[in-house]
Amino acid sequence: MNNVSDYLGAVQLLMPEIWVTVAIMIATLWNLFFPKAKEWTPVWCLLGLAFASVHLLQQFGMPPEHLFIKMFVVDKLTVTFGLVACLVGFVVVLMTMGYEGNLGRNAGEFYAILMTAVLGVMVLAGTTDLILLFVALEMLSICCVLLSGFSKKDVKSNEAALKYLLSTAATTATLMYGLSFLYGVTGYTNYDDIHMAISPMLESNPSFLMIFLMVLVMSAVGFKLSTVPFHMWTPDVYEGAPTPVTAFLSIGSKAGGFVVAIRLLSFVFASAAVDWGMLIGVLAILSMVAGNLIALAQTSFKRMLAYSSIAHVGYMLIGLVANNEQGLSAMVFYMIVYGLMNLGAFAGAILFSQETGSDNINDYAGLIRKRPWLAIGISVCLLNLAGLPVPPAGFFAKVFAFWAGVGMGTQMGWLMVITALVTSVPAIYYYSRVVIKMIVREPSDKVQSMPGERSLLPNGQVWTASALALCLAGIVAGSFVVNAFMGVSKSAVSPIVQVPEIGSLPGSTN
Repeated sequence: MNNVSDYLGAVQLLMPEIWVTVAIMIATLWNLFFPKAKEWTPVWCLLGLAFASVHLLQQFGMPPEHLFIKMFVVDKLTVTFGLVACLVGFVVVLMTMGYEGNLGRNAGEFYAILMTAVLGVMVLAGTTDLILLFVALEMLSICCVLLSGFSKKDVKSNEAALKYLLSTAATTATLMYGLSFLYGVTGYTNYDDIHMAISPMLESNPSFLMIFLMVLVMSAVGFKLSTVPFHMWTPDVYEGAPTPVTAFLSIGSKAGGFVVAIRLLSFVFASAAVDWGMLIGVLAILSMVAGNLIALAQTSFKRMLAYSSIAHVGYMLIGLVANNEQGLSAMVFYMIVYGLMNLGAFAGAILFSQETGSDNINDYAGLIRKRPWLAIGISVCLLNLAGLPVPPAGFFAKVFAFWAGVGMGTQMGWLMVITALVTSVPAIYYYSRVVIKMIVREPSDKVQSMPGERSLLPNGQVWTASALALCLAGIVAGSFVVNAFMGVSKSAVSPIVQVPEIGSLPGSTN
């Protein structure tokens, strides 16, 4: 009877993942059996994500629970990143409902692959074993490759998929090489066991093998986060992939990378925080400098957001280098707010491109004269990405991240903060440049050719407009209930920052 109750308890804990899996199955088969009702496919996906989110919210206050012989844990970090994955999936599905005409007759398969990618992020959030880490990471990576090349008749989409495939293949090989070393050195695949076995080795002078092992793991994480110099795939994939896919890659894929970084670096390699902190700090500085400077020269809206996303990852990494409650919670808060801002910007890009067929920044000129609310919505997202307080969600995110760097009290912390402050100036320029074009300049030829007279939003794009409205509502909420958002972020990282020292762990000796 006890086994039955344990089984039912495990099923209850996995209900969020089960709901997403059910949505995947329905999306896969619905168009096959009900071809005349294919418009219901995204609705089932939205319902699956909504039910998953409800169960995740119910789990938020629960104590940590381990499943599958401690291969998976349901704790506040798992729940928080699971909610982020569901929110991203929900918004991207809404975007796609206004983009389906560009996907051809295989829209059902698109939703199934997208939901599988969401499931991959949810599993990554809770994995505490190297084997499950590899399976979840490959689930996410393969789905992202397929989604990037989904527009099969588009040469840029095919190019994006090929570049992503080659890059992720090299990264997978590097990660497997590092994980095999980690298993060979410790004899374990479970994070807790590895943490106890490897910490004494790292507390003394780390050997070349230990440093080499950390570099291999960090290179794989750097690829997922698209930090410099692992960013080369980002601009081409962002530009060539369908815009809803680009939106998912900019947030969903990065969320998976950040949760892996938190669990591996801040927990498994906690004793070597000084060593990996220096390396991550260098990556953060390079990302902030290169991302912001290269974004200045872009004429494509999607490529500008691609390079700016590299810079934003650099800002977020400040919190990871701090490696304390203040830093890690600032990183999670930044990621949530950045996700809302970036998804909103991509939703606006879809609404604009659906009417004009253009991605050129110059073509946004005078948009407010034809689509005032669209121009205002995009402007709010871009100005928040720049860190300007209109409303102040993006501003607070940067303040918390910079303050975490100052709180480190080290040369690396100050160097990262100074770099972040200096590189924020070009960011303000290239974001506000788009806003000025939309509001101040005379309408471009593309804007003038928009169908109809002045209207609030594009006709027939209610679902994508809903995605933009949802993101704007989140930005406003994040601006006025900052304490609540920050409280969630602090709770999310509590399983990591409250880990006892090695000497106080059961079965350990001082």
